[in-house]
Amino acid sequence: MNSENITLDEGQKWLREAIEALHSKNSGGSRTAALKAIEMGEDGAAVWGVLALACRDQGDFDMAQKAADRSIELEPRNVRAHIVKADAFYAESNVRAAAAFYRHALAMSAPQPGMPEELRFDLERAKIRSGELRDSFGAHLSLALGDLLSDQACTPRMQEALDLLLGNKRVFYSEPRHFMFPRLPSYDFFPSDQLPWLKQLGSKTSHITAELEALLKSGSAFLPYVEANSDRPTFDAHGMEGNADWGALYLWQNGEPVLENQEACPITTEAISSLPLVFSGRRCPNVLFSRLKAGASIPPHNGMINTRLIGHLPLVVPDRCGFRVGSEVREWVLGEPFLFDDTVEHEAWNKSDQDRVILIFEVWRPELTKIEKAFVTRMLEAVDTY
Repeated sequence: MNSENITLDEGQKWLREAIEALHSKNSGGSRTAALKAIEMGEDGAAVWGVLALACRDQGDFDMAQKAADRSIELEPRNVRAHIVKADAFYAESNVRAAAAFYRHALAMSAPQPGMPEELRFDLERAKIRSGELRDSFGAHLSLALGDLLSDQACTPRMQEALDLLLGNKRVFYSEPRHFMFPRLPSYDFFPSDQLPWLKQLGSKTSHITAELEALLKSGSAFLPYVEANSDRPTFDAHGMEGNADWGALYLWQNGEPVLENQEACPITTEAISSLPLVFSGRRCPNVLFSRLKAGASIPPHNGMINTRLIGHLPLVVPDRCGFRVGSEVREWVLGEPFLFDDTVEHEAWNKSDQDRVILIFEVWRPELTKIEKAFVTRMLEAVDTY
């Protein structure tokens, strides 16, 4: 055996000793053994990572930083080396740098039950400290911006911008599953004050609810909203296909009126007919009473086409029901309709012991011109006739 192999074996022996000492909480012995391994030619991410951890545990943050930098250079996704750097910056009161490295470590690997205990402990500690630093940063910004945020002229966008900066909210984008019309403004919930007809629709809530109750008493029933289609592959990742938890009772379905239901609901049909409904061949409009059973939920999903807005008119709304579009969560309020972009990820839940019922409808986005609507309609009709 030549001297190079002997040195390599000695280096690995010292590295093993450094690791064992670190596991035994002997940071001094671990540091000594790691330095000896490096002297013997070890130069991998592991030995520098062990040295960084040992130096951190000794409170030598300058050396811990240098060793962590070398370990990250050799293995850029070394999570514990990033936490060592965060700890060192935190000890030096460089809280912005500390927060950045804690966040980066957590983005690479969240705490998991089955991971090594030392790594999971460091990640749990990083998660707690990252939250504390975010709260501290938030308090600092609130102090700096408090007079503007409390001003009567403060807009919802200002508060949302602060929430995004602090990580209290995340950005969601329109992601249609079928067709994207470009350069439309991005909304989760559409501003209701821009559409005065929404309030007019809400004023008819009691009449619409009465018509629904009469329709159900006559024998009509909710059917599963998500139906199987043997002409297309199944993309039911959420178990909603054929699931009666989310039920539908249609007034229009895939562009066609459901005459018997419309005749039973004349006030509802007249009110909906006055809206800027989307008529696009065999696809739109879809107007329906939607039931979400007690205890049921609709998993996060995205809609098909971004040239429409989906409307909800709440009719029967128990407590503990909620609806999320993007990063905004709302509760349905009886008789208060709203519009949202369903191509932004959204979900719904009913944690009560009663069914929730709303009227769903779809209207054109108001930003579209007359010729753009004609273009979308003809294009979708052409797709359907292919």
